[in-house]
Amino acid sequence: MKWLLAILLIAGVAVAMRKQGVAVKGVLKCGTAFANNTKVRIVDIDTGPDPDDTLDEKRTGEDGAFALTGSTHELTSIDPVLYIWHECRDEQTPCSRKIKFVIPKKYIHGGVPSDDQWVDIGVLNLEGSFDNEGRECVKD
Repeated sequence: MKWLLAILLIAGVAVAMRKQGVAVKGVLKCGTAFANNTKVRIVDIDTGPDPDDTLDEKRTGEDGAFALTGSTHELTSIDPVLYIWHECRDEQTPCSRKIKFVIPKKYIHGGVPSDDQWVDIGVLNLEGSFDNEGRECVKD
């Protein structure tokens, strides 16, 4: 009987897990030049013992453009962020500059984004400094 209850409980949790995702696109520049080969990642920030979920990760193209989309299964609403690691105006300093952008909850989709569910950050010039900007040594 306990086995049956455990199986039913696990099955109930599995059904309750909702597929949720986000999609982000944009173009990164460093002054007038495109910030090509810049690392970008969307992550679901989790609290407690559950580790953060990387939803998608890429490098920008020669034109500085990127498009990230990914999803995960969670019981509660995801807390998505966009991370950007770059070297704009910072080539001689160890490690990369790291920027974090919180993605608004209204852009969370059920697995496949519609056209109006993409977060379009437009053209972002990385030359300036950003609030809460940090530094991190990242591996490829």
